[in-house]
Amino acid sequence: MFDSVRNYWIGFNDPLEGRVHFMYLDQKGWVSTGIGNKIDETAHPDSAPTDAERQSSLAEARDFHWLVNDDDSDATADQIAADWDAVKGHLELAAQGHNAFRPLTSLHVGDDEIDRGVFSKLDQMESVLLSHSEFGDFADWPANAQLAALSMSWALGPTLNDFPVFRAAVANHDWNGAADQCHFTPDEGTIQIRNKLDREHFLLAQLVADQGQPSEQIAMRLSDVFEVQGALLALGFNPGRQDGADGPSTQAGVRAFQTANGIDPANGQFDDPATVSALSSRLAGAGFNVIPA
Repeated sequence: MFDSVRNYWIGFNDPLEGRVHFMYLDQKGWVSTGIGNKIDETAHPDSAPTDAERQSSLAEARDFHWLVNDDDSDATADQIAADWDAVKGHLELAAQGHNAFRPLTSLHVGDDEIDRGVFSKLDQMESVLLSHSEFGDFADWPANAQLAALSMSWALGPTLNDFPVFRAAVANHDWNGAADQCHFTPDEGTIQIRNKLDREHFLLAQLVADQGQPSEQIAMRLSDVFEVQGALLALGFNPGRQDGADGPSTQAGVRAFQTANGIDPANGQFDDPATVSALSSRLAGAGFNVIPA
């Protein structure tokens, strides 16, 4: 993958998944940690594991350096298994989000360990993708297409076996076709936003290819509030949930950006010409390729 994708990966996923230092169940009932790091080999969602699936899952969990909450000592294999079992044993809490599992756990991982786990998983996913013929020239894809495909893999697993039409589209570098086929379910919460982002980045990949733009840079547009929210997140300003709605949180994020960049008045309007110009300039300075609306 291009360096631009690797460098942006945590910034792209952190607002979606959050940074969770303990074990929890994701929306499909799989034990996870970090920034959406699945540590669960149970074959079916929302179900208990077989003995073999549990053992494989515990091996994945032990790949992380877990610390005991009380004294930051290194956790034992039995303590890791106890936390995993406690979380997996409460499938009914999955819909309540990660904080519902904090009282059930006694271990945590640090930020550096989360980052290490994220990049380890990212490299593994890319390796699996490259082993399939449709992704053989993945290294030459536009950065946006690499980002979107890896984003799908992060949520679904790297083979994407259930998406044959999507795989055919990317094999033909039909990025618009990939945008139409990248949607997965349940289309709610984090998955809904990821679906929108993946579609947007495949569409941007098509623009990059059609216009002969630099393929190694991640392209962005600033034509609507959803894209402006993404730009604010990329630049370290919080617009709240990236949902395409021009609500109070987005306006507060825009005002914070305007104030930080000397734009007067700081009116919170995402389509203010001076604000769009400043966003474009700051994105370019951060290594993004801003495509005019």
